[in-house]
Amino acid sequence: MEKSLKILSVNLKHNLLPYTAVCILMIILSPFFMGTKNLLQNQTAKVIEVYLSLFGIIMMIPVFSPDMNKDIRDLIYSKKTPVFLLHIIRTMQSVLIFVVLGIIFLFYLKAGNCSFDFGKILYTLMANSIFLGGMGMLVFSVTDQVVFAYMIPLIYYEANFGAGKDKLGKIYLFTMQTGSINEKHYLIVIGLFMVILSIFARQFIHLKK
Repeated sequence: MEKSLKILSVNLKHNLLPYTAVCILMIILSPFFMGTKNLLQNQTAKVIEVYLSLFGIIMMIPVFSPDMNKDIRDLIYSKKTPVFLLHIIRTMQSVLIFVVLGIIFLFYLKAGNCSFDFGKILYTLMANSIFLGGMGMLVFSVTDQVVFAYMIPLIYYEANFGAGKDKLGKIYLFTMQTGSINEKHYLIVIGLFMVILSIFARQFIHLKK
């Protein structure tokens, strides 16, 4: 437990702090970009799916960022803690941060007299964010290029505006706006699969170096 807490502390201080600050800034600026008062469920879903879903890209891709420094990477591999466990702890921390921030934002919306199912909207945030973040992590783990890691999920995100549900089917990001939550099950399962695959792919690639 003590070792895990130390990993969390170091990761937050030296890696995640600026990304967390970006998410907090997005929340603070949200009233300037969209309505946050007196929203119905479909309107709240639009805010979460179109805006807060980006939390996953912002918070999850940096899981592998420290590994890009060779000195840090060598230090990581010299420790007794398995690298895949280190990446799992970092990933869980990233998810926990954006979920907590999402909950705070949802309470803010509730205070603004918005009407929505708290559980469904929170699940929507988690599903979309983990899917997009997992996609970025997988790209990062394979290419070792942070630019591609951000670019690919952002391209997919943008494609949802043009392609629509007819073309993207079960992995369409914006279904909650029409009241459908079933697609979120596919998104979260596929997202978690990409996260797991990225962690093992990352270790395999590094061990081969």
